[in-house]
Amino acid sequence: MKRFFGYSSAILLSIFLTACASTPPVNPRPVWIENPGNGVSASAGMHVKGRAAQEELAIERARLEYAKRFGVSVDANQIVTTNVANGRAYTTSSSTSNEETKQTDVKAMVKAKWRDDDADVLYVWLVPAN
Repeated sequence: MKRFFGYSSAILLSIFLTACASTPPVNPRPVWIENPGNGVSASAGMHVKGRAAQEELAIERARLEYAKRFGVSVDANQIVTTNVANGRAYTTSSSTSNEETKQTDVKAMVKAKWRDDDADVLYVWLVPAN
């Protein structure tokens, strides 16, 4: 009887240990997010207009950061106004963007994209175009 409980507890212990063992993530975080090399990485969280708009926003942010490195000065402003009346919210926004460039030939391309499904954040990696 003591042997039975000994074997049973050993089997249960091994089952619990294997269940708690960590498995590598299915979609591991790429190295280029923290170290983009001669390119830039940028991200965008969930977007109200969907994933296509989220991707456009991430690429726009990466392009702005990349352009800054090559003498393009970008001044972007966005004004968001929210009005609440009778329990309903109405939001309007307007944005302006001014660019001043010292070098006109800045070319880049999206080399990779990665989505963090847990946080619903899309990362893009922009590198110089050849």
